[in-house]
Amino acid sequence: MVTIFAIAMAYMESATVVYLRTIFHITGDLLTFSPNPHSVWLSLPYFTLLKTDALLKVLPQPRIAATEVAREAATIVMLLCLGWLAGHSVKTRAAYFIYAFGVWDIAYYGFLYALIGWPTSLKSLDVLFLIPSPWVAPALVPTAISAGMIAVAALLLWTDRG
Repeated sequence: MVTIFAIAMAYMESATVVYLRTIFHITGDLLTFSPNPHSVWLSLPYFTLLKTDALLKVLPQPRIAATEVAREAATIVMLLCLGWLAGHSVKTRAAYFIYAFGVWDIAYYGFLYALIGWPTSLKSLDVLFLIPSPWVAPALVPTAISAGMIAVAALLLWTDRG
């Protein structure tokens, strides 16, 4: 049931992104601007954390940007609740949370590709998350991390079989 919930949630999330891309007339890669060095809080290979003010370059309408931040917070709350309901201890609740997060994130990219043909490759840059400020990386990064999260969750649940 956790897997089914995470996949259904991924579809809703990807549908929301399809609507946002339509509203803002984004047809290819989301990042059509190069952040200036003053907009970057942290830059590592394959990952950039932008300063909060850069959010309005990604989603130029403040009301939509604020709504998106709240929607992302709600997404995390939903995944935490799912983990809480599925697990029976702190360990299994955490495992179900990270498992659901991983499944949700991978399915999200799968649905985006099925719906709009994006990302065109795992090298396509994406805005991964907006909390506390925009995270930017190629789609490969969250996909690989999500696969790792699923593996860690499986290990946690397997060692809990006791």
